[in-house]
Amino acid sequence: MNRPGRPQASVRGARKAWRKGVGAGVLICALVTGCGSGGEEKAVAAKPRPTVTVTATVTATPALLASQVESTVADATGAAKQHGYRVAAHDASEKDASPADDWTVCFEKFGRDSVDFGAVASGAPCPKVDGRPIPWPSMPSLVGRTYAGAATAVGKVTDGDVSVKASYKDEDVDGDHDDWKVCFQSPGAGTQVVGDRDVTLWLTEDGCPSAKGTYKDKTNDPNYTPPVAAGSDDSSGSSGTSSSSGGSSSGGAGTTCEIVSNAGNCYNAGQFCRNADVGSSTHAGNGRLIFCRDEGSRNRWNY
Repeated sequence: MNRPGRPQASVRGARKAWRKGVGAGVLICALVTGCGSGGEEKAVAAKPRPTVTVTATVTATPALLASQVESTVADATGAAKQHGYRVAAHDASEKDASPADDWTVCFEKFGRDSVDFGAVASGAPCPKVDGRPIPWPSMPSLVGRTYAGAATAVGKVTDGDVSVKASYKDEDVDGDHDDWKVCFQSPGAGTQVVGDRDVTLWLTEDGCPSAKGTYKDKTNDPNYTPPVAAGSDDSSGSSGTSSSSGGSSSGGAGTTCEIVSNAGNCYNAGQFCRNADVGSSTHAGNGRLIFCRDEGSRNRWNY
């Protein structure tokens, strides 16, 4: 039905013109860029993407290292570093000291690219287990052995010096004394020997004294007083005694002393003698011939 007042033909013409415009626009859109969601996906797909680079890190394994046990810490460290190892060192005893370059390697623990050396001070024995006390040796008993045997035993526990002394004051240790007997020792048997400890041995060619510093021949002791002969009277100063050289006195058992002391007694070896008697000789109280010699600060009678 036609409504009055509006021309029908003009409306239809307008609709046709609108449809033609829309159709042309869709065609142009499709030809140029593409329209709708499908066109957007194609545009994204065409955009270039970033390049991803993957870098692989390869850790080199150090070359095999020979055992460094018994080497110094300095030598072991140098060898390990040359082979590409990271190096650490620690005290192998129960203490926590810092190892020095001259310490000896006792233990070594390897990682993939590292090594840890356990060491002790130079000259010290290695503990049986890392971190335990150092097993220092003990001084053996040397009394009664010959010097040669004692020296061998000492060499097994220390590199210290071995000194020898005479057990008797009137005995000298000179020449070959390998067969001489050890009477006393220092340090004593059972003493822990730490480091290169020095050792002193007191020797004798024959039997040992009960103590160091005695005289093998009692008459050599300056404090020795000979026994008074039966029937004699030392306090009287008579019976041919003299206080000067050339006198004579009985020294017991019929002994004649050509030179006597100011007190009228026979001299014995080891006693002091007067300046006037230097170079002279006389028989001692034991009957042996003795000589007055200048021995520096004092003159003494000796055999």
